[in-house]
Amino acid sequence: MAQAPSVAVDETVLADRRLAAGYLRTGNGDLAALALERLQKALPAPYKDRVATALSAIDAGDLAAAAAATEALAADLSVARRAAGTRLLADCVRELSDTFAALDRHRTKPPDLADAATGAAITTAATDSDAAFARCDTEAPAPVKADADFRRIVDGARASLARVPEAVAARDGDLLHRFLIELRAYEQILKFRHG
Repeated sequence: MAQAPSVAVDETVLADRRLAAGYLRTGNGDLAALALERLQKALPAPYKDRVATALSAIDAGDLAAAAAATEALAADLSVARRAAGTRLLADCVRELSDTFAALDRHRTKPPDLADAATGAAITTAATDSDAAFARCDTEAPAPVKADADFRRIVDGARASLARVPEAVAARDGDLLHRFLIELRAYEQILKFRHG
């Protein structure tokens, strides 16, 4: 089994990537560029190419392209870890976000809760999302798992997910929407801090 490149597991590198992604999400290209410049110094090729692409996009005023390149860097680092058989909490969080997308799509387009198939799909997506949060809770390093903010995120998300079937059964679109807004916030905070 290959060893994961040290940069793929370096917490400073991962933290700077998360920081850059967070600044790009909030539209602050200048601060994102500072974090990306630190990354550029720390990363070997071909990872430097992703950072150069992101920095060029920031210079061109295209923060969406910069965010995409920064996210592609996270995917590249995850692939390197997976190829080496190494797994970090960041990998679990990426998988959680992918799983959660099936539920989150109902946040922006209200579902027809009178349709039994739609209700069943939402309930299944909630169950799958709960399993993903539980898996990340299990995989979190002990200091992270014990952190009060991490506990609020995971426990809060799982409590909301447990109530999604109730909203579906009651055909209460407003209640479901409230849970979906809460869940999106939990997922985004988890991704920002640990993804």
